[in-house]
Amino acid sequence: MRGPHLRVLGALFALVTGSAAPTSACAEDTPAAIVARATDTNSLGFDHGQAKIRMVLKEAGGSAKERSISARSAKEGGLARTLIRFLSPSEVQGSAFLLLEQAGDTPDDMYLYLPALKRTRRISGNQKDGAFMGSDFSYADMENRDAKAATYVRKPDAVVDGVSCYDIVAKPTAGDTPYGRLELLIRQDNNLIVRTDFFDKADAPTKTYAVHTFKLVDGRPVATEAEMKTQATGHTTVIFIDSIDTQTPASPADFTPDALSRG
Repeated sequence: MRGPHLRVLGALFALVTGSAAPTSACAEDTPAAIVARATDTNSLGFDHGQAKIRMVLKEAGGSAKERSISARSAKEGGLARTLIRFLSPSEVQGSAFLLLEQAGDTPDDMYLYLPALKRTRRISGNQKDGAFMGSDFSYADMENRDAKAATYVRKPDAVVDGVSCYDIVAKPTAGDTPYGRLELLIRQDNNLIVRTDFFDKADAPTKTYAVHTFKLVDGRPVATEAEMKTQATGHTTVIFIDSIDTQTPASPADFTPDALSRG
């Protein structure tokens, strides 16, 4: 069964996955319940508000490119809406991405606006496995699809930075996924996914997602620095959340495909 919406950037970000409000560990928790708690918010880690984000793309040789991003999040009818706009550099300025959570097992809606093409296109099907704006995150990572639509096995608990973590193996059930399994380490004290190892269908490691720092925002842990690394190339995408504002209300009119081109 598909669990509650995460939430990438995914991703974001899965660009930074968040978690549900902290709860105490329970010996009778099922793996599915643990993952559902860990993904019970959008990909930015907070239910509503806006954030200033930096995305740093690092080559294996050490060169890096930095991108400045603004992100907004809101809920409508209990469903998450996430809007990401690229502010700089000029090569991506004006690009925008919209993620609209859908109820039940219905795939989330994704839209991408590219100013060079002056049009908005929908991202669907196996397009979701493509790289998100040249990063190490895929569009599917942004919605945490492959962690939520999966079967689960709980391994013996692990310890990360002195904190007990659930160790959950998720085997995606989506037919078009490139992954054979994901292994998630989830803090037991606050349900934050601190590491995800991705494996292809031949069980070879492909990517690793890791959280380096986090802070509490309205009682929820939000990853303020996290990275995704592609094993084959050594390329890494690091996400920094520099500021978060959960007080300024968002307009529902901002979270529509037509609004993406308005900047």
